[in-house]
Amino acid sequence: MRKTKGIIAAVIVTILLIGGALAFQQNHANQASEDVTATSQSVTSSSQAASATSQSRVNHKHQSSSATKKAHKSATKPKNSTSSTNDRPHSSKAQVKTQSSAATATSTKKRRATKQSAVTASKTARKAKSTKAAVAEKKVYLVVSGYKKTFFKGNVVIHGSATAFSVLQDSKLKVVYQNGASVYVSSINGLAQNDVKVGSGWKYKVNNKFIDKAANLKRVSAGDRVHWYFTTAGY
Repeated sequence: MRKTKGIIAAVIVTILLIGGALAFQQNHANQASEDVTATSQSVTSSSQAASATSQSRVNHKHQSSSATKKAHKSATKPKNSTSSTNDRPHSSKAQVKTQSSAATATSTKKRRATKQSAVTASKTARKAKSTKAAVAEKKVYLVVSGYKKTFFKGNVVIHGSATAFSVLQDSKLKVVYQNGASVYVSSINGLAQNDVKVGSGWKYKVNNKFIDKAANLKRVSAGDRVHWYFTTAGY
């Protein structure tokens, strides 16, 4: 009986010892875990502190850089303003030069236009003169002389085949004639044959030459002189 009690006591003591050892190990483990946690928190805090310090340095550096840039910009701004002010005369000179170039170009264009107008006017004048000369070449100078009186003197424009008789008709004088193969003019502007005396009547010349044939058969050309005259001598 005593031996049994001793065994039980030994077992109980052993259990207590084991439980105490386990409790000690548990406490020691908890303490170690707390130490690790504290160390980890300390490291984290240190890291955060280092990060904050680094961020602070970066912010300070950024602020310093910004301040430096502002100071540099502030320092260079007046120079730019001065440069802009100094550039104004150059800009004005450029504008004046541009305006001068534009004025020169306009003046050149006007001179060219004036020259072209002069050339055109000259060509027109030459053409008009040529046309006038051409028209003049198609004229015949006509003189109609009555008895001691001139009925007509001037140029008559001819068209196509002109004759001494057609030129007389173109003078618009009142002409009385006998029509036929050979036309005979008996009266011009109211002055008829035999009015002054018997045998008086109308004759004509071309280029101051007496023509002894019917007036409608005598061709005339531009520039000729035709003279119709009333004669009392028969020629």
